[in-house]
Amino acid sequence: MNNTKNEKIKTEDKESLLAMVSHDLKNPVSSGIMALKLLQNSKLSPLNPYQSEILESLMFGMIYMKDLIENVLDRYKLNNEVYCLKKVPVDFTIFLNTIIDESKYIFSDKKQTVKVLSNLKNTSAEIDILELTRAINNLLTNSAKYSPAHSEILIKLFEKNNNICMSIENEGCSFKLANPNDIFDKFVSVSKENKSLASGLGLYIVKEIIKMHGGEIFVECEPEKFTRFTFTLPRK
Repeated sequence: MNNTKNEKIKTEDKESLLAMVSHDLKNPVSSGIMALKLLQNSKLSPLNPYQSEILESLMFGMIYMKDLIENVLDRYKLNNEVYCLKKVPVDFTIFLNTIIDESKYIFSDKKQTVKVLSNLKNTSAEIDILELTRAINNLLTNSAKYSPAHSEILIKLFEKNNNICMSIENEGCSFKLANPNDIFDKFVSVSKENKSLASGLGLYIVKEIIKMHGGEIFVECEPEKFTRFTFTLPRK
């Protein structure tokens, strides 16, 4: 019994240390991203193609690191029940278009396009802007990462039982699981199959954010055809 208690304390201590280190890393990484943006947008000294390519590569790495740090912090908050939503009213269509516009770098490397189809008659919703932005960004990043170059990522908005529903569909299926929805479990990642890096926390956190909004999320996957993530979102 004591061994179990000691192991639990050790695990909690490791989690706390990881959270503190991640928190301390967050600010310098964010500062680095801002500095790179300034260099990219600088009109004082135009960059040649080689310099632009280097900056873009650095930016991609820094953003990946920032997302990884945020995932670790989010997991810590979820495990310790300190996750609290701050909902505000928004126009969901404008909210989504803003995210897509600010996420262009995700699709630029493989020259992918994003298409949005909406059947929403009522676009109003109350959401936590920061957390839902994080969830949608994660889904967009996944779609871009695991779909081929020059492909189209299709987003659909529709209504069901007074909920806003959103699906994100990309070409190809990136994972092989007996139950596709297991992809939302902690530490489940398809990165090894696809020779890329991932923590296995991103989709777990997406699911938790959707759940805290009172919604649900599920995935459909047909080998060599498509992967589609769909979530529901109560308006309040």
